[in-house]
Amino acid sequence: MRRVTAYAALGLALLVVPAGAALADDDVIPLDPSITALDPSITPLETVTTEDSRTEIALSSDILFDVGSAELDAPASARIGELVAEIPRGAEVAVDGHTDSIPYARGNQVLSEERAQAVADAIAAARPDLRLTVTGYGDTRPVADEEVDGQDDPAGRAQNRRVEIRYDG
Repeated sequence: MRRVTAYAALGLALLVVPAGAALADDDVIPLDPSITALDPSITPLETVTTEDSRTEIALSSDILFDVGSAELDAPASARIGELVAEIPRGAEVAVDGHTDSIPYARGNQVLSEERAQAVADAIAAARPDLRLTVTGYGDTRPVADEEVDGQDDPAGRAQNRRVEIRYDG
């Protein structure tokens, strides 16, 4: 019998084992302990930081939006709804859009505003009780250097392309 990774084994089990069927102990291959639960090369949709009573959720624009687009697909909108489920009822929420410094055809300011508004629309659909303030900052508030030792740094640019959701509570 060939060994497969945890991800492949799970997918195979879902495809091959009939609903309601039971597996015998000898049918189950123990997971390889060297396999981590999450692939570190996969960028998460969000990072959450909390300081005192202030919470900030930074959403990666690279995952939410296509290049030069401000349209969210249904799964992204649903995930945003999940992320804001725990925000206190009636809270004031800031939704801030940011871009990297690469020029966008209609302007980075416009793109940041449109993306922030798209996220705000998803929040409002999930949580109409929240009071939203939507702002676009273009490329004026980077969180990472976009150049390292005189060379372009795509990872730094990616960190700067984000939409932040901030609230107290």
